[in-house]
Amino acid sequence: METGASTACFYPLETEKALERVCKLGFKTAEVFMNAPCELEDGFTKELKSIADGYGTSIVSVHPFSSFLESSCIFGDYKRRYDDFIGIYEKTCHAAAVLGADTVVIHGAVEKPKIPIPDERYFERFAELIEVGKREGVTVCQENVSRFKSRSIEFCKKMRDALGDDFHMVFDIKQTVRSNQDTFEFLEEFKHEIHHLHISDNSPLGDCLPPGKGSFDFKRFFDILQKANYGGTCVIELYSGRLDVDFELKESKAYIERT
Repeated sequence: METGASTACFYPLETEKALERVCKLGFKTAEVFMNAPCELEDGFTKELKSIADGYGTSIVSVHPFSSFLESSCIFGDYKRRYDDFIGIYEKTCHAAAVLGADTVVIHGAVEKPKIPIPDERYFERFAELIEVGKREGVTVCQENVSRFKSRSIEFCKKMRDALGDDFHMVFDIKQTVRSNQDTFEFLEEFKHEIHHLHISDNSPLGDCLPPGKGSFDFKRFFDILQKANYGGTCVIELYSGRLDVDFELKESKAYIERT
């Protein structure tokens, strides 16, 4: 499995500059986190594709900038607002297709919105996002995210039951930790639905650590996926903070490749 990195590691560096940093570090797989509506336009996505192609890097996944809008604008109860905002996801899926990516990452709705969101509506709207992706040849995936509906194993099981074979996940290690979920229980339950991975390390002292700088059992993690014939992709996603991101990504890549 090729180890990649997300441009989100360099936020708030401009997306095109962050992608070039990822490529220059020797990563041949990248995730692009879009950060503004203008970055979904063809001119910009073609620029990103040119950067990646110049380094022989494949962009495998796209994360929309609009995650913070999804509770009220995609899954909320005002249908006209949904009709207006679904265009962002049409553009996101098209951008992914232009970039050659096969995955679009969705956070979904927060766990406790001010106005409750019925699960049935959530699953219905998510199914519509999936159809938007299919028209562009990309897979729209639910990421497990702390403080969101998808934080829990039980919610994701209900979602899988509702969507059937169209249910796919982006599995994020740090988000299971932040959600007080057992990472390996979560992994075992959805190992056949996982389409893409966000990896980081953790220890009793904290999460979102560079791989190799914590105590997470990556060997067990990858053994489970290998036995499940996992064929998806894997990217390191860190939040920069005070990290020397270039150094930590290089160290992390070397560590994962040794594991």
